[in-house]
Amino acid sequence: MYKKDFDSLKEIPHFLAFYGDIFYLQEYEKVIIDKFKEDNIIKFYFDDYDFEEIKNYLLEGSLFGGKNIVIIKHNKIPPNIDKLKQYAKENYLFFFYYGNKKLDFSSKNVVRFFEPSLRDKFLIIEQIANEYNITLTKEAVEFLAKSIEPMFYRKEIEKLSLFSDHLVLEDVKKLIFLYKEDSFEDLFVSILKKEDFFDKLFSFIEIVDFKRIIPALIRYINDLYQYNLYIKKTGSNSLKDFLGYQLPYDIEKQRVSLAIKFKEKDYLELLKNLLEFELKMRNSEKNKEAIFFEAMIFLKTFNSF
Repeated sequence: MYKKDFDSLKEIPHFLAFYGDIFYLQEYEKVIIDKFKEDNIIKFYFDDYDFEEIKNYLLEGSLFGGKNIVIIKHNKIPPNIDKLKQYAKENYLFFFYYGNKKLDFSSKNVVRFFEPSLRDKFLIIEQIANEYNITLTKEAVEFLAKSIEPMFYRKEIEKLSLFSDHLVLEDVKKLIFLYKEDSFEDLFVSILKKEDFFDKLFSFIEIVDFKRIIPALIRYINDLYQYNLYIKKTGSNSLKDFLGYQLPYDIEKQRVSLAIKFKEKDYLELLKNLLEFELKMRNSEKNKEAIFFEAMIFLKTFNSF
């Protein structure tokens, strides 16, 4: 089923797997937690997964009354997770899958999320702003929708709510990080080719805010990953059909070369670590620059380059 099908459910099945767009995975984990907040929620994230322990939680009654709600989050399909479904009869099991393999479950037990459209982003921003009791002008909402990644909406709007309960475009421009930047490609190519990129990096930092670099790099690597999947699926070395337009020959050749350079595990490790650095920067009041250079050293020493 798709997002709209899940949203219209009168009763939530005792077993559901969610996959697709990362923003929606994060938001709908929150939806599940909010819905079952009166019950006993047990989380197993990544390497915490333990089949026997989860099975026991699903079979036994909650020590605190109510139901046992088991949430699994993983970038792989954990062993025997399909067998756990049969034990989710009285209690609930929810699997949030961050990988790219096909989930071999019944369609009624799978929710697939697609990337939000621009209209969806407007609605999401307005909904989150309403949760934080702030109003944003139409221009401010449009700027947020076009300037930052959806996974950062909630954190940015939370920050805006500390400033005022009514914000216009000029306020938002002053207070948020920008998350889209096309001019960094030369720097990113040097990083991904394992060249000595620090001279270029310092040149960029002289003219742009260093806080813009990691979010832009996350976007660039994610795009390369999508190109990688497309090339594997089609066998094509042209990105025209994927993008809907023709890139200049040299740029297309360079992006294709980079896209196929890395394996899936490399992309996942890069994105995981860069997102962690980005979140650390955003949550730090005084050490943003130190965390930024820690990220740059990680890139410099990344083994798969």
